[in-house]
Amino acid sequence: MSMLPKATIEVLRTFNDIGVTLYGIGCTLFVPTNTTALEPNDAYTAPVDVEYRTYYQQTIWIEWFSSNIKRLRKLGVFSENEAPITARFNNFPTVTIGSYVKIESQYIPDSYDTDLFDVSDVILEGMYNMEIYRWFKMTPRREKT
Repeated sequence: MSMLPKATIEVLRTFNDIGVTLYGIGCTLFVPTNTTALEPNDAYTAPVDVEYRTYYQQTIWIEWFSSNIKRLRKLGVFSENEAPITARFNNFPTVTIGSYVKIESQYIPDSYDTDLFDVSDVILEGMYNMEIYRWFKMTPRREKT
């Protein structure tokens, strides 16, 4: 049970969408659509078997070098050698693990040689019914064989 009314949480989620839309950067979002159908044959699934739905003109709030280690540890994100890439999306469409984004190269730091980034983990902040901001851990997309 949440301490805040559901309508209040929905308003705060709308503020998240407004912030991401105003201050985020443009991207193309690819969300997998057939993961449940592929799950029984997971070990034998090839990357070409995954089907994606494409969402053009989406926005992403991305932190390339999340330097607040205390906040990251509180969220359960631990990194060894380099700071992780964290990101926020709008509440619609629903982003899942296995999704990936294509970001315009002008916004990518020089240390990355790709414009594709995978959603590798969900960083939950708060409880499931009162979650306002959903952070994601991103990794550079590698060519899968």
